[in-house]
Amino acid sequence: MRRRLAMWTASHLMRPLPGPGEVHVWCLFPEDITGEDTALCKIYKELLSPSEKTDIAQCSSNPKMQTQKLLARTLVRTTLARYASGIVAPSSLRFTKNEFGKPNVIWPVKRLDDWRPPSLCFNLTHTQSLLMCAVTQKAEVGIDVEERERKFTRDLMALARRQLSPEEADWLSQFTDPNEQRCQFMQLWTLKEAYVKALGKGISKAPLKEFTFTFDASSPTVLRNLKQAVTIPISLSRAVDNSDDAWQFLLLQPSASHYASICTQILPSSTFEQGSLQLEGWSNHNNLQVQLWRTVPLVRDEELEGAVALALSDPLSS
Repeated sequence: MRRRLAMWTASHLMRPLPGPGEVHVWCLFPEDITGEDTALCKIYKELLSPSEKTDIAQCSSNPKMQTQKLLARTLVRTTLARYASGIVAPSSLRFTKNEFGKPNVIWPVKRLDDWRPPSLCFNLTHTQSLLMCAVTQKAEVGIDVEERERKFTRDLMALARRQLSPEEADWLSQFTDPNEQRCQFMQLWTLKEAYVKALGKGISKAPLKEFTFTFDASSPTVLRNLKQAVTIPISLSRAVDNSDDAWQFLLLQPSASHYASICTQILPSSTFEQGSLQLEGWSNHNNLQVQLWRTVPLVRDEELEGAVALALSDPLSS
């Protein structure tokens, strides 16, 4: 294990910074940890701060939650350290939160003439079966993932009327098949959560009912599982985002069992280096690029296979 860690530090920690309109997404499937070296989770704990360790210890009555918190903190730390040219150890990172709980990274002081801390923005989301960390350079980013088979104990349309905008709830009511209606609701939900998380204001300051994702009326099922990304118009209320910021959205299936959405701020490209890889089904005329990896922190990384773009917003419409 120690030898593997040394090899990982040398090769995997160094990752080129995201370019303009580029989002790097690191995906951790807890099932991939099963069968790994039994010492791996102990090593993950060594990366955490005392407060993080205390938080995890307080969940001793819920082992699944303990594991999820451990993997979440490990994923964030190891992901961000990749972009520091191998200079910064994951354990040396510190974090602060804004008044609404959105975290920011504090890089350790390194007195090196040829290295400056990168201006990274990041966001974490997780279910029991998938954790995802999105990273951009300078552009705010939000990401949300949900399980496709998530069950609801309450009437779905009643929930939609309470949580979604009236226009979205009306659109959702067109679907008479309960399973299809649930899938459409989950997709809408991830889009809205990703936007709120990118804003960093929390739902209390950006109520989900106050902005609307609108779709082509002639194609009410535009959010079905398409093999090609589809441009969708998005209307955002200025009561929620009263700045001049422009946003772009991607709805995708990172796996057959999940829906996820990414929201990222559109910035000028003059100070970036452009990335190259694109998500399957991506339209070349759009400037947003997404790279996805499947990772077991400190062990292995590989490109995520099978991810499909479902819908893409027009950056000029938001």
